[in-house]
Amino acid sequence: MKKLALFLALCMMLSVLLAGCSSTEQTPDTPDSSNPTETGGDSGQPDAAPRTDLNMSLGEAPGTFDPHYSSLIAESTLEKQMYEPLVRIVDDGKEMPLLATDYSVSDDGLVYTFNIRQGVKFHNGEELKASDVVFTFERAKQSPYLMSATEAIASVEAADDYTFVMTLSHPYGPIMQYLDSILIINEKHYNEVGNDDFSLNPCGTGPYTLKDFQQAVSISMEAFPDYWGGEAPIKTLNWKIITDTSTSLIAFEAGELDYVGVPSASWADMQQDDRYRTEATSGLSVVFMMMNTEIAPFDSKQVRQAVNYALNKEDICLMAMDGLGVPAYTLANPELVAGATTDCPTYSYDPEKAKELLAEAGYPDGLDAGALKTTAGPMEKVSQVIQSNLATAGITISLEIVELTTFSTDLSGGNYTLGITAATIGYDFSMYSIAYMSQSIGSFNFARYSNPEVDALFAQALSTADNTERNELYKSITNIVQEDAVYAPVLFPSGGVAYHKDLHYVSGRGHVFYEWSWQ
Repeated sequence: MKKLALFLALCMMLSVLLAGCSSTEQTPDTPDSSNPTETGGDSGQPDAAPRTDLNMSLGEAPGTFDPHYSSLIAESTLEKQMYEPLVRIVDDGKEMPLLATDYSVSDDGLVYTFNIRQGVKFHNGEELKASDVVFTFERAKQSPYLMSATEAIASVEAADDYTFVMTLSHPYGPIMQYLDSILIINEKHYNEVGNDDFSLNPCGTGPYTLKDFQQAVSISMEAFPDYWGGEAPIKTLNWKIITDTSTSLIAFEAGELDYVGVPSASWADMQQDDRYRTEATSGLSVVFMMMNTEIAPFDSKQVRQAVNYALNKEDICLMAMDGLGVPAYTLANPELVAGATTDCPTYSYDPEKAKELLAEAGYPDGLDAGALKTTAGPMEKVSQVIQSNLATAGITISLEIVELTTFSTDLSGGNYTLGITAATIGYDFSMYSIAYMSQSIGSFNFARYSNPEVDALFAQALSTADNTERNELYKSITNIVQEDAVYAPVLFPSGGVAYHKDLHYVSGRGHVFYEWSWQ
């Protein structure tokens, strides 16, 4: 199970960069059928009715529309048009009611009672009931893809048609962050189509329904007229499967696409093209180096600290990402992740300090650190700049490019010395426990790091309902793992997007196109 979870995680994290910047996320503040339009941009046809279609590309081909058994960014993008959770977590970490209008929590922090929104229709015409929510949660608990979201849930029940009760096995402070990932399905529809056919026969409560799916070619959706928030202004969503970001950009410039993720090498030119509008957005993804703490030389804290001091992150952002990125000094982006902090030990570029630490560790004449493993694609260029950085500090490495499946197997088995990848973990620091806790060795704890104090602090934080107290515990954890230099954070990639000047584009978290419209 650990190896499966690791492979799924790698598929998701690598797809973020391999798909270019097309995974930039969008979300509505609240469902509202009266969407404002953006001023600016002259279509030349002031009396013409605004368009009602939107043409985009996907950087990877979806294999399923099953919201409980999907792993790719593309699949998540599509599913969030058709399905919804009880509550959505928006950019500032706050909760936005969706299928639940509100909820209450028992004094012991174990029982959550949700009031289900009344009058919500599934795409098959059935009204949403608490029994559908119970059915969804029971099914989600069986999925290895949703283990983190459901492991603390002991039981669920429908007190009546519009009251859903969830009981936890133990207090679990960040539970609401995780519920954002459990999308509600219709029990009747699932039973009618059967498990095997359900993956290609979606039926949710979202603003769009599936219209057509051509495997590895295209997907189209149409607005659901009975959507509880009002019918979406854009009536048809069309995606072409285009795995190469340069090809997507060519299609965009030819007028075949209305919105596109811009490869970093093309960003400067696109910003200067007055035919389009552009926006750069930061996200959760982090590019970082992994050091196998179980084997020499990276069982030495001084060597790991030396590697951190040897990285010129400003240069890496400029040379490897064409400026579309900001230096990362911790694994969790403090601007986006609840509980993340910068009040902790960090490592600025200081090759002389790196050399001093190497000498303390017993390598006064430098160090041959072996191979840096990664996968083909964007990480190759990053690895090349890192190789040059480390050489300046007296650390010699070679580069080894391997297939994703090999990379996954090597990481899970500890068959590597150095590695580099990109990860998207989550909006709450509790989710970063998978990178540091001993129980995640062989899964997402790539460093194979084991520290009983960190394990105990995470366990305490996860059972603490008070946000202030939990954040203090997260700060203590961050201080320890930063001092131990468990990983070498490199950068937070920025996403660059370009779009038609008459399109009202809404940036943010969620991949939801409900608020978009044409002027």
